[in-house]
Amino acid sequence: MAASITVDNLSKRYNIGQRQRDTMIREVFVNFFKNPFRRQRPAAESIWALKDVSFAVGKGDVVGVIGRNGAGKSTLLKILSKITHPTSGTVKVQGRVTSLLEVGTGFHEELTGRENIYLNGSILGMKNSEIKTKIDDIVDFAGITNFLDTRIKFYSSGMRLRLGFAVAAHLDTEVLLVDEVLAVGDADFQKKCLRKMESLHSAGRTVLFVSHNLLAVEHLCPRVIWIDGRQVRCDGNGS
Repeated sequence: MAASITVDNLSKRYNIGQRQRDTMIREVFVNFFKNPFRRQRPAAESIWALKDVSFAVGKGDVVGVIGRNGAGKSTLLKILSKITHPTSGTVKVQGRVTSLLEVGTGFHEELTGRENIYLNGSILGMKNSEIKTKIDDIVDFAGITNFLDTRIKFYSSGMRLRLGFAVAAHLDTEVLLVDEVLAVGDADFQKKCLRKMESLHSAGRTVLFVSHNLLAVEHLCPRVIWIDGRQVRCDGNGS
């Protein structure tokens, strides 16, 4: 089966420990007067969020990604979503991608729920006529009928999550990236999310599902990738 997602020797490094600009300027002046002939450089420390990660996901597969906090799971999805760039290695994703990485990601605060649905669809290259055929299902799934024309900034975190997932799951894309969608929301909504992701799998959509809910991962994902210490430690059958 052709690969929908290909990750090859992916590494991501972040610089930490950099001070605020005003603090840096103040310290530069102090250090200059102490030693005017020494070149001053702000201290910075590097950490690796991911290191030499490689795997492939076939078209239509549902794959779980698990690991402790700080293991690099969210960084992986941000790179796949092109929110951030890798330090080294390559990533290839075939087809249009929707992602739900954080509550409200991709929403414009001053736009209404309806306007944000059309905005997200347009960003993915969909025509207004295509979005119009989906909007009733999106609104019904999210349960925001009475708030559809309210600006997003007045939504609760639960409403944002429901709408974010509904938009990501109902628009016509080939790849869905989901990060901890079950961490927020009530039990009924969590069950709706799982049923929806099962239906996406049946429809041939590729799903990469990051979660700490191991029961949900076991139920939904035939394959699981375990990331620990910035690297893939295990990649195999979810059962």
